[in-house]
Amino acid sequence: MQKQLSIDQRLDRLGQHVVRARLFLDLWSYFELDDTRQHIIETMRDYNEFFRFTPHAYLLTYCIYIAGAFEARRDTINFGALIRDMTGAGHLKGSQEAEVAALMMTAKSAARKMAILRNNAFAHRTSAISYNDVFDLAKVAPAELRALTDAALKLFNLLAAIRGVAKQYFTDLPTKDAKGMMAALAKT
Repeated sequence: MQKQLSIDQRLDRLGQHVVRARLFLDLWSYFELDDTRQHIIETMRDYNEFFRFTPHAYLLTYCIYIAGAFEARRDTINFGALIRDMTGAGHLKGSQEAEVAALMMTAKSAARKMAILRNNAFAHRTSAISYNDVFDLAKVAPAELRALTDAALKLFNLLAAIRGVAKQYFTDLPTKDAKGMMAALAKT
């Protein structure tokens, strides 16, 4: 069996996963949600074969990253395993432990919904129900997806501050580039 990465290495990678999840969520939101889609749909139709699956790929990738961050396995990089290891090593005590527990509780419902999507619609396509029925089962709204990444980043940055690991921040640069790309494509 291979040696596990250190707490700090796993924590750093988890922060990167949270930031990537948000990047993919923001890109999916830009291409799929009505407030922006209505302004770009004609350009998307001009390049239909590219845009037919691109937003789906963003949502799928978001689900895999964010569900993985909150899964309960001990052999993957996720909040639960890191919190257990940090507590066991004496890095997480008292009010910090309570704050971490509160943030995990905030994320719990949406994280479960993301696990339903990842486990039944994306990473492991269930044969028991339809793709659309998986979304009906999860009952997740776009605002919950954003709130989950917000909670994940707060949780990561709290754990990072405790360990002295660099904080992570969300960026809107990929979405700005997507907007620029769509504007350029609309001119052609």
